[in-house]
Amino acid sequence: MKKIRKWLSMPYYFNPSIKIKLKISFSLGLFIFIFLYIFRPFYLNLFEVILLEYTLAIGITAFISAFIILYVPPLIFKDYFNEDKWTIGRNLFLIVVSITIIGTIIWYFSDLYTRPYHIRSFSLLEFLFYTFLISLIPLTFFLFINEKNIRERREKKVLEIKEIKKEKEISKKLASEISITSDNGKETITFKIKNLVYITSQGNYASFFLLHNNNLKEKILRVTLTKITKELEEYTNIIRCHKSYIVNVNYITDISGNARGYLLGSKLIPIVIPVSRSFSKQSLQSLIQ
Repeated sequence: MKKIRKWLSMPYYFNPSIKIKLKISFSLGLFIFIFLYIFRPFYLNLFEVILLEYTLAIGITAFISAFIILYVPPLIFKDYFNEDKWTIGRNLFLIVVSITIIGTIIWYFSDLYTRPYHIRSFSLLEFLFYTFLISLIPLTFFLFINEKNIRERREKKVLEIKEIKKEKEISKKLASEISITSDNGKETITFKIKNLVYITSQGNYASFFLLHNNNLKEKILRVTLTKITKELEEYTNIIRCHKSYIVNVNYITDISGNARGYLLGSKLIPIVIPVSRSFSKQSLQSLIQ
């Protein structure tokens, strides 16, 4: 029972498109017409004289009624038909109500239509029973299939989006090439983010330590760490951990501590890099993944 309630409360897509509503209504009307005309269930063989026009009239009535039910109530009860609140249970309830209303309308007009021919008429309950037998099974089947298809399509799309995002992040963080210009605008250093190991300041100059053939190569530029930090702020793997140091966390392999504070270590860096006391524990934990 819990599984059924859980399934009924699952989100379901209520498509507000008029085109979709016309398509569903037309498909329902066409299905009813073809099914009744070909298989002739429920004593329809007695309608031989007017079978084609009778079943066609039922199909057209079903089409018009279904479209009105799908189109009008959402305009009046906007909160109930809110796409964010729509569930499988609400959709099933809409189907049951729709079939009941459509069946009643068809019964009323078909009774008026067949009366002059003295053909056996059905009671409302009998007619509704037959209507449910014809309509409920294909509509419920459509509900299952449609929900499954929409869910699988969206899950696939989510995976695609995540993969694209992941590729972009990897490309951005590890393969992007960036240029840093000196404070006087006369010199520039260009490098790939993935090759940046750390940066340290020496007076008015900054030393960039870049990975080249598994060795560190130093490049010096007259620029402040504040300016560099702003240039690299979109790269989450590049962190200013101290007033004099910027590190690429991808190369940090160890954290140690002493009376003065925390120190960062790396197999590539010959020195330990101090960490500012303002760094939180969460920030420290994020330095090594």
